[in-house]
Amino acid sequence: MKEKRKQQKPGIAENDFDRLVSLTDKLRSGIDLLYYLLDNRKTDAFVAALISAESIDLEKQIRKQKRKTDILYKVYEVDASQNLYALLCQGTGVDGGYYFIQRLIEAIRERGGKDVYCSELEINNSRHSISEITLRLLDMYRRARNEKADGEIKYHALS
Repeated sequence: MKEKRKQQKPGIAENDFDRLVSLTDKLRSGIDLLYYLLDNRKTDAFVAALISAESIDLEKQIRKQKRKTDILYKVYEVDASQNLYALLCQGTGVDGGYYFIQRLIEAIRERGGKDVYCSELEINNSRHSISEITLRLLDMYRRARNEKADGEIKYHALS
């Protein structure tokens, strides 16, 4: 008699697992600080974003596009082979983060950048674990790449 096995859901691919660990490690301190600011009403929301682009120095473009009114907390290199960066933007909701990323994508394209993929999460409370934030952010980014959503911003607000 054959023994029935439980069907397991597919896990995370090995390269995505490595990216997720790197992303979680790099964002942990920044998100902890932003959670403190949320909990103490020093900020209303913040945005976490992942972006990649080919044929361009992406980190340089991110820093160049930041205006004085943009509160870009930190830029993190997540995966050099994919030219993948994470951003934390303090004191902004999904609209402010969306417009910043939209401006960034336009500048990347004007300067010859290709295959621009992006995901963005608005976080307005500290109820979500850092692992949940990074997993959702990476999952949205991965879907953008799989769907060939070049130049689109995949975004979601966590409530």
